[in-house]
Amino acid sequence: MDRQPAMHILTDGIPGELLLVLTILIWAIFGMILGSNTKSRLNIWCFCSGMLFSVGALKEYLFYTLGPILVEKGIWTIRFSETLYSLLSAVFYYLSMPAVLIFCLYFHHLDQTHARLFRCLRLLVYLPALVLSIIFPCTQTIAFQHLPAFCLTVGIYNWCYGLIGTGVMFHALLEERMSAHFRQRRLAAASLLVPLWFWLVSAFPYHALGIPNFSKLWQINLIVVLFVLIYFLYHAFRDGIWGIRFRREIYDWNNGNRVLQKNAQYVGHALKNDLSKIEWCTDFLASQGTSAREVDILRRSAAHLKQFISRTQLYSEKITLLPEGCDIPELLHSLAEEFNVSAEKRGSVQIDTCDTEPLLCDPAHLEEVLRNLIVNGLDAAGKNGKVVLAYRNLSHKRGAVISVTDNGRGMDEETIKQIFEPYYTTKTGGENLGLGLYYCWNVMSAHGGSIRASSQPGQGSTFSLLFPVKRKKRRTGDGTSPNHSGRG
Repeated sequence: MDRQPAMHILTDGIPGELLLVLTILIWAIFGMILGSNTKSRLNIWCFCSGMLFSVGALKEYLFYTLGPILVEKGIWTIRFSETLYSLLSAVFYYLSMPAVLIFCLYFHHLDQTHARLFRCLRLLVYLPALVLSIIFPCTQTIAFQHLPAFCLTVGIYNWCYGLIGTGVMFHALLEERMSAHFRQRRLAAASLLVPLWFWLVSAFPYHALGIPNFSKLWQINLIVVLFVLIYFLYHAFRDGIWGIRFRREIYDWNNGNRVLQKNAQYVGHALKNDLSKIEWCTDFLASQGTSAREVDILRRSAAHLKQFISRTQLYSEKITLLPEGCDIPELLHSLAEEFNVSAEKRGSVQIDTCDTEPLLCDPAHLEEVLRNLIVNGLDAAGKNGKVVLAYRNLSHKRGAVISVTDNGRGMDEETIKQIFEPYYTTKTGGENLGLGLYYCWNVMSAHGGSIRASSQPGQGSTFSLLFPVKRKKRRTGDGTSPNHSGRG
């Protein structure tokens, strides 16, 4: 960049005060991202990346707008101003993209899947920056900006890091396209990659290639950052983004989880007491010669509930998986038979397409998820309604889908966005806690998959359970609120 008088520079670009506004907007966006979860490494490194990129606008404001005023008042000297500009330029040129790349590695969960490799890469990404600072000392970058070799080297350096980081993020999204977190991660990736690439395109090529009259093109980033802020707030007020969701009330996820656990302990205790009575009555009925099929259904249901309560605090705590090969056709036919012979029969449960490939999952949790969905479907469909179960193993897409479809009253778009939240229910009467679909969401998330709902008012609903297959070992679900995840 040419060192020209401040007023002349400002005629070629936006007013200097707007550079300060640009800097503050960047701080605001990335400050909110950090504030959404100060313990998340992903959020921390995203914040660091944003702060380092904000230096690009801050140094211009300090040198060309504020600097001349302070020099005139004798607060600092021209030499100090040039040295400060050089140091800040070095921070922007050398350190911003390595921070972005580390963020991308966290985004890909490399710290969890390949911890040793991650620790090595975290150090190696800064090695080129160290070499650059030796070849082109940080205190002299203001002079180096006139050298084509410096401009070309810095441009290639930043672009290479940008391409590698973008590739890592796209690969992570591709691997998790069936995950319950996919939509949120896609929103987060877009909110970072759009301003990043506009900055890379606008800030570096004109120096490296010697293109004239484009020295202030990067200042259009003010518009881009404003767009990102609007994009950020739009999604924060709807389904959430970066772990932030603005509503009429403030969500305290940790405390909310404790409330769920207290309720769960109470309900679980009550269920265990009643299950003992049911088992006693079942044994009595069997001794009196009651139909073996009905007694067997009662025994199986009681055993399932006891096992379920012992492994999870009624939907609220961590979901512990014991995966094994599950015969899905047998499970679906067993559930259909049970509901079709129930004394409280409200409709029919039918089996549609059903592949024969076994599915690696936790059968106990999957059965409970399907029970929830079938009951909801029968409630929505009414006395003469119908619930259809289907299973497809999409080996060509490395996934499997179990669907539960009803011909009930359906739901509108706003309802679909809330049904997986804890304590949300459309049922009246006060007998439903609104935890069933929240539990279903947690189970699918623990499997590394997702649950998606599609519906139209008056046209029934379809809930799809998407399982990844041939996958690596997944982390245990943590009961994180579904507000932090995408829902199709």
